Amino acid sequence: MSSVSRTRGTAVAVQVLSTIVLAAGLTAAPQALTAGHPASAADATCTAFSVPTYVFEPAASSNIAGKRTLHKYMEWGPKSTDTNLLDTRYTANLPATSKVFTGGGNGLIYEATTGGQVKSYKDNTATGGSLLTPVKTYSLNWSSAKWILTNGARILVIGSDGTLDVYNQASPATGDGAITKVMDGVKTSVTTALAAADDVWMVNSTVQWLTDGKVQQSIMSNLPPGIGSITPPGIRLEAATTVATGVDAAQAWAPGPNALSTQSVTADADTTGQIRSFTTGPFTSADDDVRSGVLGDIMADAGACLSDPDPDLVPYFGAQPAADTDVPTAQEPSDSTSATPSNTVSGTFTLGNGQPAPNLRVTVTAADVDAGSDTSAGAQEPVLGTAITAADGTWTLSLPATLPASVQQAMNDNGGALNLNATTSATTSSGVQVLGADTLTAVPPSSTTALVAGSAATTAEAIDDGHTVALIPDTVDGTAAADPTADQQKQTFAALTEADPQPAGEQTPLWQSDHSTLAADYNPYLVGGKDISAEKVTPQATECQVVKYKITSKIKYTVVGEAHANWDTKASFDYDDTMNSAIDIAINSNGDWKLGGSKQMSSATGVATGYTNKGSYYAHQYKVPIEYNKYKKQTICSMGVKNTWYTIEPGRYKVPSGGSVGKIGKDVSYKDGSRNYGRAPKSYHAKVDNGTYFQLTRKKSTKFGTAVTFMGVGLGVTTSYDSDHKQKITAGTRRNATHLIWGKNGPVHDTPGVFYSS
Repeated sequence: MSSVSRTRGTAVAVQVLSTIVLAAGLTAAPQALTAGHPASAADATCTAFSVPTYVFEPAASSNIAGKRTLHKYMEWGPKSTDTNLLDTRYTANLPATSKVFTGGGNGLIYEATTGGQVKSYKDNTATGGSLLTPVKTYSLNWSSAKWILTNGARILVIGSDGTLDVYNQASPATGDGAITKVMDGVKTSVTTALAAADDVWMVNSTVQWLTDGKVQQSIMSNLPPGIGSITPPGIRLEAATTVATGVDAAQAWAPGPNALSTQSVTADADTTGQIRSFTTGPFTSADDDVRSGVLGDIMADAGACLSDPDPDLVPYFGAQPAADTDVPTAQEPSDSTSATPSNTVSGTFTLGNGQPAPNLRVTVTAADVDAGSDTSAGAQEPVLGTAITAADGTWTLSLPATLPASVQQAMNDNGGALNLNATTSATTSSGVQVLGADTLTAVPPSSTTALVAGSAATTAEAIDDGHTVALIPDTVDGTAAADPTADQQKQTFAALTEADPQPAGEQTPLWQSDHSTLAADYNPYLVGGKDISAEKVTPQATECQVVKYKITSKIKYTVVGEAHANWDTKASFDYDDTMNSAIDIAINSNGDWKLGGSKQMSSATGVATGYTNKGSYYAHQYKVPIEYNKYKKQTICSMGVKNTWYTIEPGRYKVPSGGSVGKIGKDVSYKDGSRNYGRAPKSYHAKVDNGTYFQLTRKKSTKFGTAVTFMGVGLGVTTSYDSDHKQKITAGTRRNATHLIWGKNGPVHDTPGVFYSS
């Protein structure tokens, strides 16, 4: 991570480090090192156990061009073995070119602009106010500084050439006093080392810095006044001493006396930005997994000292929330209704404007046969029957009582659920070819695993659940359907949302481009400048075969769920024995991609993966490897090729060579905590009694929009809970608080989708 423009600063009471030993959580061997200064005694009577921590996030985090987001967290119990980085959800935008540094433990934030100004702000969020309440603007040009540090009263401005300017802030508590330069252009071995450091921070009278895994420090000594009593005193940075070596971190900061926090950056987008906490005297790991996914320039606004929080105190921000009384004990949802075996499937096709499309010939084929084979020469999807749409656009088909052997085998391999494609085609009154493509899941009586617990059949989508699909233009050609380049994929909706997939039913848009973003007023029915959505259609009269050609195949790790554990709880997410998720399918018949239903995915061979008893303060998504395929499909009739379209479909669970059977996904602990609990409808609230657990083993999770991205297209996933696929929380035994949870979409005893923890 580049440190050229990062500025930092914290302020605490007198803090110095005694003998320091590198401990667990770092990558190098420990080394005992002596700082040579007495330890602070401030902690003995201290009551400060939560420290404001600010992250100046990368420019990509802001939806405003030229801005970066300043995001406030609270580091709860920085010295404890169960540190938490509370997301307050307070943010503000500042110019991306500005430098930001904290103001000495008084809730002050400073901004140095490129226009030659320094602005001070007061953080009033603890009382419900603004994160950046303006205080004063100074005419000071610090825009070229490499680092800017402050302990409130002193401000150190360090240039890239190693020169140091020192300023005095006359009112460090309010941020509105005169700022006076007291030293100019000092250059020593210490200031030169600061200029070359990966990160620099200030701890009251101590300046510390990180360079190539080594933490060093210099004690700042006050010098007496110069000539005349009106000349303010300067400072001297004493010779550097080493604090620790082998620190595996991109940056570091001090939340207070006798504490240090670090952040690591890795190539793994799901786990990068990992925060670890340490104590000092000796240097010891406190919590090696505080949180991940925190990216940007991190700085703490530490108080005068640090203490450990009461272990029975639930973390909070601002005023401590009142106890929530009369909360029901969590009860699991009632048993889900399994899909009833049936040979009947049905659906509805409409015109683009939603009006019925009658007299269409619908061909129903088995979707999973030959899905994993080399189909470069083309392979037919087995036809299981045809139907004609009625006046209202509906159609119904009875599947054969005895399925073809290949279809029966594919169904059995998928846990008794039969994935089907229903396609039709027609021509509009202006001569535009249109396509109807629907995906369905059936559970025929011939399924040998139809009622096995945990199988896809038990939780398959209802076979007659109101499938309604609109005809779409069929105008795509090979050029329009070509695989997108890497640069094109970076501009898509999927690329902008994959980093943080959200469980939010309809968040994945119906239409996507694989090479750019689509305009808000995108209309897929504009063909040649004319809207064809209301045009009457003439159906294709003859029976046809559906032939598919595999174009691209790739294994992608896919979000299948998440679990949450906040204060004094443990989280588990099980995805065992068989897959049990419905994954979106995308269809391209006009040059862009439309989500067109989903495939119910299972596995006869079984999968055993997940995570168990993680926490406290742990919440992560979980991913499994699934193979995705891009197909070219055609309907071939007696007169030749009638339609051409493309699909993106999930294939099967498949572990890449040398890859993981499943892996931890993104940190989603920002969804937990008392503030989020308070925002949820009261009917969604429930409690988990001390020493007990609660789990979801029935009904479906919420849909994870953009749970995976393949070839620039984001697909959603819904996992069905059962005895082998569950979200679980286990409550600890701390006495003076209740373990609270709440459902995302409803009460935990009904249809919560997922549940969160407070």
